[in-house]
Amino acid sequence: MEGKIENEELRTLIEAGHYARAAHLASRHGLPDDQIEELRRKALWQMAAVYRNVHGTKTLARQFGIPGEELRDVLSRWTEEMGDEGTRNPLEPCYDYHTGKYLSFQEWLERFF
Repeated sequence: MEGKIENEELRTLIEAGHYARAAHLASRHGLPDDQIEELRRKALWQMAAVYRNVHGTKTLARQFGIPGEELRDVLSRWTEEMGDEGTRNPLEPCYDYHTGKYLSFQEWLERFF
């Protein structure tokens, strides 16, 4: 019964868009590596592109054991995929309180690295 509860909890987290928590739960319960990696990529994308959270992105990358160059590749690939799929909203300019300007995700990403 416990396995069913864990799967239900995981499904609920994913449906709610809580990818970081879902990735941690999936890892803790030994789900296949490819599923864990997919959740981790979504969590990193969400933290960087949707929330534009520098510290959160760095923290997640460190927790997931993803070095800087790999993180750059992951975020760049997702940027291309989201643009190809027509999911433009996270890529559009967003206010950056560090600069006081509106930055596109690509500009934010350049400043991040």
